[in-house]
Amino acid sequence: MAIADLETHLLRGPQALTPALEPQDEREQLIKRVLNQKILVPDLLSLMPTWPSAIHPDLEYIRRECDKWLLTVDIDEKRKAKHRARGDYALLASAYYPKGDKDKILVLAKFLYWIFFFDDEIDNGGELTDDAEGTRQYCEKANRCIDDCLGPNPNYTPPEGLRGEISILYPILETLRAGFGPVSTERQRQDLHDYVNGVGRQQQVRKGDRLPDPMYHFKIRSDDVGAIPSMTQNEYLFDFELPDHIRHHEAMEAVVLACTQLTILVNDVQSLQKEFRVFQLENMVLLMMNTYNLSLPGSMDQMLKLIREHYEICLAAEERLPWSKTDEKLNENIRHFVDGAHRLATGTVHWGYLCERYIKNSQVNDKREVTLDLSFVD
Repeated sequence: MAIADLETHLLRGPQALTPALEPQDEREQLIKRVLNQKILVPDLLSLMPTWPSAIHPDLEYIRRECDKWLLTVDIDEKRKAKHRARGDYALLASAYYPKGDKDKILVLAKFLYWIFFFDDEIDNGGELTDDAEGTRQYCEKANRCIDDCLGPNPNYTPPEGLRGEISILYPILETLRAGFGPVSTERQRQDLHDYVNGVGRQQQVRKGDRLPDPMYHFKIRSDDVGAIPSMTQNEYLFDFELPDHIRHHEAMEAVVLACTQLTILVNDVQSLQKEFRVFQLENMVLLMMNTYNLSLPGSMDQMLKLIREHYEICLAAEERLPWSKTDEKLNENIRHFVDGAHRLATGTVHWGYLCERYIKNSQVNDKREVTLDLSFVD
């Protein structure tokens, strides 16, 4: 669904979605509306029924090697331990990439650690949460790293004094570049710039006087979310390079957008409890409650409907992909890329059920239903 059509879609839904009142402090009012509610969320994987999810069989190897690598990473030990215990990004990489060379997936797991280390410095509670100028410089140095490693004149030596959240990216990108073709290298460079610049914009949104419109927020996150670099990394993992006319074909762009938006939607459902508890209210569930005066169950119903519809949009786009009548290797590469795009959504969900970054394992029942608890009691 086009972003421009999304608000119209919501307005013709089963509920009367009237514009929210304008309280003197909308953040405080929204918290009061939601506080101490619980909501049962169905198995999100069941909303994407033809897309399988799995974990790479070498997960334990990838975990062990990540743990060794973390000992060398110049980041606060408590932060590293928190991410390892709650996030386990070796598990996330194994859900995103359940097949493929284990040592390549190890590189991709390190990349995911970087994503979360980098992003959490700017998120609520990070060192740069309230530091706009510090964030600008932080993103500028990350963009320099991306150009150093993936630009036309590669330089893989971090500048002296560079903070660990950025310096760790240099060797990761050096390894990725060695496995990318030139076209994929440039794609990855652009993908990462979009991601880094988007992280900076997200801070501005969080520090705004008002909560953002959910449709606007959804659009800017769709443009620069960190999912797209991970899609491109399938080309590294499986040793192929999609020609530009395939990667930028209308149908492939529709697949990429739908899977990106699915990843945002499922992530916002799964992270709702965590984000509410740290007052990070720029979550689609909460934003739709605020803008359209929805109840929590009504907003969740709309989110689940959007997940189903974006899944159907992706399936329809796949029917229009430019499959070759003669080149089966090209078709195999297209399948690798599309399957990898699917796994950004299904892998995010699968990982969310198995780790404790967003919810406790005890909140997931044997049907993979989750009871989210919007209280401040852990």
